[in-house]
Amino acid sequence: MALNEAGNGRTCDQEMVASFDAATAGEGVAAQDLTQRVQELEAALAEAEGKAREYLDGWQRERASFANYRRRIEQERESLSQAAYEEVLGHMLPLLDDLDRACREIPPEIESHPWVQGIVLIRRRFEQVLQQLGVEPIQARGCKFDPQLHEAISYEEAEGYEEGDIIDEVRRGFRLGERVLRCSAVRVAKARGCANELD
Repeated sequence: MALNEAGNGRTCDQEMVASFDAATAGEGVAAQDLTQRVQELEAALAEAEGKAREYLDGWQRERASFANYRRRIEQERESLSQAAYEEVLGHMLPLLDDLDRACREIPPEIESHPWVQGIVLIRRRFEQVLQQLGVEPIQARGCKFDPQLHEAISYEEAEGYEEGDIIDEVRRGFRLGERVLRCSAVRVAKARGCANELD
C-alpha cells in the first residue's frame, strides 16, 4: 500500500475523500448561510419594491390632484376675467345709449355742423370698437318676443301686429357671443281684449 508524503498510512485517495468531505461540510454550512442571505435579500427587495410602488402611486395621485387643481384655478381665472370683461362692456352700453339719443335729437338746421358731425363719428366709432370686441346688437324689431333676449316694458294692443310681436325697441340690447349683456327693452303687442299684464 502506497504511503502519502506525511507517512501517516493514509492513501492519497483517502486523503482526497477526507478533504472533499471536509470541504463539502463547509460548503453545506456556507450554502445554508447563502440561501438564508438570499432569502433575506429577496424579502428586503420585495419590501423595497412595495414601498416604491406605494410612493409611485402616491406621487401619481398627487400629480393628478395638482393637475386638477391647476386646471380648476385656470378655469376660475378665465371665469373671473370673462366676468370682469362683461362688466366693463356693460358699463359702456349706457354711454352708447346717450350717444344714440344725442344723434337722434339733432335739430335739422345744425346737422351739417362739424361739431355735430364729430359726435356722429364718435358714435359710429364707438359701435365699431364694441363690434371688434365681439359685442353685437340683439335683433328686436320685426321679431317675436323672447324673454331670454327681450325685456317687455309695455304690453299693448297695436294695429297690424299679432300677439307677442315686438312693436318697438325702446333700448337696444347686446350680446357677447352667446351671452346676453343686456336685454332689449321693447313694447310687445297683445291680442285685442286682453288685460295689460304689466299694469
